[in-house]
Amino acid sequence: MIDKIWKKLVNKETMLYAIFGMLTSVLNVVMFHVLVLLSVEYRIANIITLITVKLAAYLCNKNFVFKSKCQNLWELVKEFARFVFWRGATMILDYVGLIFLVEVVHMEKLYGKIIVTVLVIVINYFTGKKHVFKNKP
Repeated sequence: MIDKIWKKLVNKETMLYAIFGMLTSVLNVVMFHVLVLLSVEYRIANIITLITVKLAAYLCNKNFVFKSKCQNLWELVKEFARFVFWRGATMILDYVGLIFLVEVVHMEKLYGKIIVTVLVIVINYFTGKKHVFKNKP
């Protein structure tokens, strides 16, 4: 039974998601940190970073992790709309979560960004797998 659970949790798809998730997470945190160092207000830096990273994540997840193939433009539009909806929801969680950690908990911005990013990665995997990338070959 443990072996069955392990195989379900650790497979090619989850490994690819972990790799690309780490890459986009590093981009997320580094880009945010650089913008803050350049004196961009942290909330604005977070929005710029989130939009950039979400678009990069779409391309990585579609092409390398879930290997989604759309038969026509309409399928692609629907898939992208699902992605925008679900990632938009976690983007709100990311944005509000960081503000909460910085302004209420008084956590350092970079640490708050890292914590929120890890939470969002887990949620994004399940929403991507179950709701977004349905057009597998």
